[in-house]
Amino acid sequence: MGEIERVLIAELRVANRHVARIRKSLKELLKEEHPSVLLMDGSRHYFRRSELRDLASRIGDDLAERLMLPIILVSRPDMGEGAVVVEDSVAARAIAKLLGIEYREPMILYRPHVAALRAMYDTVFQVVLSIEFEP
Repeated sequence: MGEIERVLIAELRVANRHVARIRKSLKELLKEEHPSVLLMDGSRHYFRRSELRDLASRIGDDLAERLMLPIILVSRPDMGEGAVVVEDSVAARAIAKLLGIEYREPMILYRPHVAALRAMYDTVFQVVLSIEFEP
């Protein structure tokens, strides 16, 4: 790995310090008095209980049991402006159900999809910056 790649990786760690260190299931978060997860920088991310309840009602018990939150949207500028990838298959199934689109793996979404999802559930999604290095 070259010096440029090492510098970029270090910068990505800084840019992604807002990402959840450990994710929790939707069902688990619904049981908490103050639903939250610990972030990489040591702070906490809090979920709106109303969003969690609505999400659970819209995706059904099976997905709610397995869905880990926050849902991670991986920003991939190499795939086009505004492109994000959902690598988690359970999250991709939930998103397909929410947006009324076909499920596929990996799920590739674009700016209008992300805007619609964030409008529905602002506290449920986190965007992570990623760069694919050429081999």
